[in-house]
Amino acid sequence: MKRIATMILGAALVLSLASCSKLGLPGRQSASPAPSESGTVETKTATVSGVINRMDNFLVLLLDNDSYQIFDFAKGLDTSGFAEGDRVEVTYTGVLGDENATPVATQMVKQ
Repeated sequence: MKRIATMILGAALVLSLASCSKLGLPGRQSASPAPSESGTVETKTATVSGVINRMDNFLVLLLDNDSYQIFDFAKGLDTSGFAEGDRVEVTYTGVLGDENATPVATQMVKQ
């Protein structure tokens, strides 16, 4: 009886670890851009809106779903006209919520 219980618990442990694995998840976006047929790198962009919570050499944005997202700024992005509390729309590259790679804000527009 103890062996059966041990085997069931072991199987449950293996299945729970396998379900939490990051490998082989379908539909997960890649943070690194893929080269196109011509050999150039294509960067996909997306847009999100929210309120600026903090601005330094990075941006903390309070999204419309009440979650926070940190962005790095693209080189040459002028942030001088923005202040904490402004409602903005941010165009970015990368993947939101990825702990290994911070999305990069490429354009910011006040709403």
